[in-house]
Amino acid sequence: MSHQDQYAEHRIVVLGAGYTGMLAALRLARRTRRTGVRVTLVNPSDRFTERLRLHQLAAGQELADHRIPDLLAGTGVAFVRGTATALDTAARTVTVDGGAAVLPYDTLVYALGSGPDTSRVPGADAHAHTLGGRDAALALAGRLPPGGCARSRRPARARWRCAARG
Repeated sequence: MSHQDQYAEHRIVVLGAGYTGMLAALRLARRTRRTGVRVTLVNPSDRFTERLRLHQLAAGQELADHRIPDLLAGTGVAFVRGTATALDTAARTVTVDGGAAVLPYDTLVYALGSGPDTSRVPGADAHAHTLGGRDAALALAGRLPPGGCARSRRPARARWRCAARG
């Protein structure tokens, strides 16, 4: 059996299109491009979110708008916009959006990432802002003074204090 025959019809489903999921899908597609492997990337948004740059968005800077279908063009990776709502490991399927699509897989890459949980620290949910996504960064931007937070030579007189932890 040739290497190509071994992987003919092999289906890889990657859940999550953050840095890890996107790179996994692209690298898998590149490494298996002549073997008959099909790579499918599933993500709720068709935008690639640069989480490392969300602080810039919160400070009022515009970020590049990276559309996932554009990033995947010509790579052989299929894109499904939706949320994985169920996994059936016995049947080896992923259900997307409650049944709108059912994707069979031979290999599953689970790269759903992480998110902030402000409920674990008393008072954080009422008083802290997170940068867990584009909408959260924009909400924080709406609470900051025009131009975002600037360094002050006299911190005691500053009206706004901004801190980042992460």
